Amino acid sequence: MAYALRIHPHESIDDLRGVVKTSDDEAQKTRIRAIIELREGATRREVAKRTVVDSDTITNWIKAYNRGGVAALKMSRGGRPKGNPKWEPTIFEALAREIDKGERSWSVPRMVAWIRERYGKAIPDSTVWYHLRHLDYSYKSARPHPAKGDPAQHQAFKKGGSSPLSSR
Repeated sequence: MAYALRIHPHESIDDLRGVVKTSDDEAQKTRIRAIIELREGATRREVAKRTVVDSDTITNWIKAYNRGGVAALKMSRGGRPKGNPKWEPTIFEALAREIDKGERSWSVPRMVAWIRERYGKAIPDSTVWYHLRHLDYSYKSARPHPAKGDPAQHQAFKKGGSSPLSSR
């Protein structure tokens, strides 16, 4: 059985209806309408059925409203989260100049280490690769080769065939 969850009266029901009329966020409007219905006496299960969501979702909306009022019912717009840095393009331009010198071969981990040594910044591998791709650099991988092997088999393969493994 569902437990009673008190809704804090941050705004009057008339104020909530006013926000529904002025909000441009459809998800927020739905959530506010649910709060209005609950404050007018509807059960969470009834509101969940009308809004086509789970009753646990209604509970989450109530908790959000209790914590932050109408503003807490706004839909997240997404985008770059706070604390997710936007890296300076000069770092990658300097790395590109270093690569263009051609003094050594570069791997993404080597590029990350170079940035860490030069700028003291720990930039993820994928970010370094992303920025260099946009500077028209491409990834070249070495052909695989066995670390150990039988030189005779290697020579036989290079000559276009190998000796038979068994004879009849």
